[in-house]
Amino acid sequence: MITFLYPLYFLLIIPLIFLIILLYFYWWKKVYFKDNYLLKKIFKVNTKYYKIYHLLVFWILFLFILILANPVVENIIEKNNKKWIDIQIILDVSWSMSATDLKPNRLEVAKNSIDLFVKEIKTDRLWLIVFSWKTFTSIPLNFDYKIINKILSKVNLNTIDQWNFSMQWTAIWDALLHAWKWFNEKERGKVIILLTDWVANKWINPLAAVTYLKENLDKDIKIYTIWIWTLNNDSEIPWLDEDTLKKISFSTNWKYFRATNNKALENILLSISDIEKTEIETDVIKTHKTRYNFFIYSMILLFLLLLIVKYKKNL
Repeated sequence: MITFLYPLYFLLIIPLIFLIILLYFYWWKKVYFKDNYLLKKIFKVNTKYYKIYHLLVFWILFLFILILANPVVENIIEKNNKKWIDIQIILDVSWSMSATDLKPNRLEVAKNSIDLFVKEIKTDRLWLIVFSWKTFTSIPLNFDYKIINKILSKVNLNTIDQWNFSMQWTAIWDALLHAWKWFNEKERGKVIILLTDWVANKWINPLAAVTYLKENLDKDIKIYTIWIWTLNNDSEIPWLDEDTLKKISFSTNWKYFRATNNKALENILLSISDIEKTEIETDVIKTHKTRYNFFIYSMILLFLLLLIVKYKKNL
C-alpha cells in the first residue's frame, strides 16, 4: 500500500478547500449560474468549460500536494533473533507403563500430557524418542507439531517388541545416548524431558550417559526427569529407583518431578513449557520506494487538458 513520508503537506488541502468554497459562492454561483446569458453573449463560450477549467486547476493543485507529501511503498522486513531450543521428549513404553494407577494407564496419561505440552510450543524443534529395552526414534527433528501429535497418538506398548521376557527392561542409559546423537547444532539450547516409571535396569548406569552428554556437547544441557508412580508403600518395593532420576536432573542443575496423578503430570509438563519459552527479539527494517511517478504523469495530463480547454475555447 502507498503511504506518505511527509503527511503534514496535506494541511495545504485546507486552504484549497477554502478557495473552492469561496469560488463557488462568490463566482460560480453569482456569475456562472445567474449570468450565463451575459457570458455567452460577451465571451461567446459555454459556461461549462469555465467549470471544467477550474476543476482541472484544483485537481492539478491537489496532485501537487500529494507529490509534496512524497508517496512511497513501504517494505517492512522483520528480522527475528530467537534463542532456539531443541527439545527431546524421551518416553518410556515398557510394559510397566500399562499400570492403571493413573487412568486409563500411565502411558495414555503421559501421551495426553505430552500432547498438551506440544500445543504450548511455538518456535522450538521437537522430536520424540520411545524406549524400553532398546531405543527408537518415533519422530525425528520437526517443526510440524500437528504431525508430532498425530504420530504420538499411535504410540503404544507394542511400538517396541517386548513379548520376550528378556526384552522387558528399561534402558534409560541407551535412551539418553540416543538423544545425544540428535543434538548436532552448537548454537541451539538443548533440553531433554525423560518420562519413565521404572528403574534403570538395562545396560549401563544412566549417570555415565549424562556425564558423556555434558562432556561432548558445546552448550549446557538441561534434563528434566519425570517419574510416574502412585502405588502405595512404594518404599517397600526394592527395584524402584527414584534417586537415579533425581541425580540425572540435578547433575545438569535442572529439575526432577514425580507425577502422582493425571493432573499432576499435565501441570509438570506445562510448567516446563513455561520455563523453556523461546525469547524472541524482532528487528524491524523499513525500506521505501518512491511512487510519485503516477501522480506526476496525471498532473501533466491534466495540465495538457487545461491548456486545450483554455486555448480551444478562448477562456
